[in-house]
Amino acid sequence: MALESDDIETRKRLAALTFAFTSQYDSLRANQFMPNISLSFQQANLDLRYGENPHERAWIYGNHAFELLSEKKKISFNNVLDAEAAWFVVNDLTEPAAVVVKHQSPCGAAIGDVMEKPKIVAKAIDADRESSYGGILAVNFELDEKTVGTIDTYLEVIVAPSYTEKALEILSNKRTRVIKVKKNFVALAGKFAFGSLLVSERKLPSGPFVLRVGESANDERLKDLKLAYTVAEGVKSNTIVIAKDGVTVGIGGGQPSRKRAAWIATSLAGEKARGAAAASDAFFPFSDGLETLARAGVKYVVAPLGSIRDEEVLNKAMDLGITFYEAPGRVFRH
Repeated sequence: MALESDDIETRKRLAALTFAFTSQYDSLRANQFMPNISLSFQQANLDLRYGENPHERAWIYGNHAFELLSEKKKISFNNVLDAEAAWFVVNDLTEPAAVVVKHQSPCGAAIGDVMEKPKIVAKAIDADRESSYGGILAVNFELDEKTVGTIDTYLEVIVAPSYTEKALEILSNKRTRVIKVKKNFVALAGKFAFGSLLVSERKLPSGPFVLRVGESANDERLKDLKLAYTVAEGVKSNTIVIAKDGVTVGIGGGQPSRKRAAWIATSLAGEKARGAAAASDAFFPFSDGLETLARAGVKYVVAPLGSIRDEEVLNKAMDLGITFYEAPGRVFRH
């Protein structure tokens, strides 16, 4: 290795690189004997524009599972977090889908036929056009030039598993950052607290929806229930998500009260809530949230059970004429 100089600063830099490399190796070997006993990350070769706010610096560590294909402006701390939030939700949807995220919370999502990619993206953006402006779009299919050409709002970041050459050519002339997810990665949730790092698995509960009250939903409404539940996993708790005809029509999230989350979701949905499907990220502690959904016209609900008032809630669903499915588990997001 040729050195331009042999001063003290160069020696410090080389020593730091050496210790960083060996510490990562030691961590890898330790985890072979006892999984998850150690974490070791090196700073990634990616400059972030700034931190959560412009006056704050930020760094990224580890082998990030994405490739930055285009950036007219440097990608920021918030851009990376929002991009991952959008990708996680859209990647959990089994049908061709698009999700728009703002401040790490979905504001619109849609599913559809693989032959109608532009329509899927348009529906996700139009689900909340006001919030979609300056948001992050993620899709779970290859993004082509026809779909890109129909995007009619400003997006900070676009995330996809692949792009056609023509699509990249179009996007390279826009201010939008373009991210390609390179591989399937193990999704984790983490927070710093009291000087320590908390790390949790992040995954949707496995298992079917179990009918508890009412008549079975048809295939289209079951798809809406699955869409609403999957999107709810990505919204800050407490959350209620309403979906109809393959698109979200009302998302109420980040509320300390589930009733209030239901009120926000139904207020946003308006008349579109009639005959729609709704998902709650956790059980209804009281029946008031369910009553709010029923007044708006929601007919199908999926939510976990586990409250001491489950029987009261299910009886209220029956009285209100709501078909109630039990979800396989809670999907809190803090």
